[in-house]
Amino acid sequence: MAIGSGMSAQIGYGLESTPGVAVDPTLFLPFRSESLEDTRERVNSESIVAGRRVLDDDNWNGGPITVGGMVQHDLYDRGLGPLFKACFGGKATSGSGPYTHVFTPGALSSYTIQKGVPDVAGTVHPMTFAGNYVASFELAGEAGAIGSLGITWAGMTAQAGSRVVTDGVTTNASTTVTSASAVFSDADLYKSISGTGIPANATIVAVASATSITISAAASATGTGVSITIGKALATASFPSSQKLAKWNHAALTIGGTSVPIKGFTLSGDNALATDRRFLGTKHIAAPLEAGLRSYTGTFDTEFTDLSLYNRYLSGETFSVVAGFAIGTYSFGAVMNARFEPGSTPKVANTGIVPQSHSFTCIGSTDAAAITFNVTNGDVSIP
Repeated sequence: MAIGSGMSAQIGYGLESTPGVAVDPTLFLPFRSESLEDTRERVNSESIVAGRRVLDDDNWNGGPITVGGMVQHDLYDRGLGPLFKACFGGKATSGSGPYTHVFTPGALSSYTIQKGVPDVAGTVHPMTFAGNYVASFELAGEAGAIGSLGITWAGMTAQAGSRVVTDGVTTNASTTVTSASAVFSDADLYKSISGTGIPANATIVAVASATSITISAAASATGTGVSITIGKALATASFPSSQKLAKWNHAALTIGGTSVPIKGFTLSGDNALATDRRFLGTKHIAAPLEAGLRSYTGTFDTEFTDLSLYNRYLSGETFSVVAGFAIGTYSFGAVMNARFEPGSTPKVANTGIVPQSHSFTCIGSTDAAAITFNVTNGDVSIP
């Protein structure tokens, strides 16, 4: 039995073939925290019921469903490639031991995210989120701290829990599945369902009663006493081996090819996704689509050493920024073409050393010229 606290939690990712169709996670990573949520709104009628002062229990129904949230990871020298691919979209791999993976702005893919949430008795419950796209991300390094990667996901569907019944009944060419022991309820809606005669990637689309459901695709065989799995089972976590943490002493930043002593930096991306694509006939959103220019921005903090950085701001020039981490022969980071944004003016607050904060935006003659994220490590391939 697992420990009955967050110490037994896990996060796993899987690249989907069809957006919104949950797959088994194949990448597991240590994580700091998560806020993934299945938000099911309630729609209340404004109809008048004579003499009633309180909402009648017949005058409300289920509303829109919104899925997503943030996952916060530490930065490691290997194993994070699929997340960088999810953030940027474009990827090319070359070399051999170590390998070089180059990520550029490109078409985004969808991912299944499964979190394992332990209850106080030590049972770890699977909660599976499908059709997830990276809405935004932030990579950060700070003096005295381990580097971090926070990703905000926008998803399509979610399901919680998994159980198996052994008295399932299927009928060839029928979408009706029954089980005397399943005790189906509306909590089973949208869950994955699998078993002999049930098509791959089928889901529960309607609950007729405690013993009968409708699935998304017709059964391919007639059977009784069928073992049926309801919900996506908790995957067994297997973590990348020999990962090394990336921390402050591994970090560096250069401006125009010159190293700049920094207190910390952030690199943020916003993929400008339309996450409100709602249509008649479903409570869920359709797959998020890009609906605007992507934004890649950054910040870094220095001591005020001279006017050189401030003059770059005043002149409005563009310049190269390279920010990242190097651990032995492995490294990862961004190569950017940028301009400074307002806020770089040094300000004296006390008798201490004068600080200077800088914010920049990536721009370029091509998307790749604006920003390229390079990873060199021992990962052979990145899906």
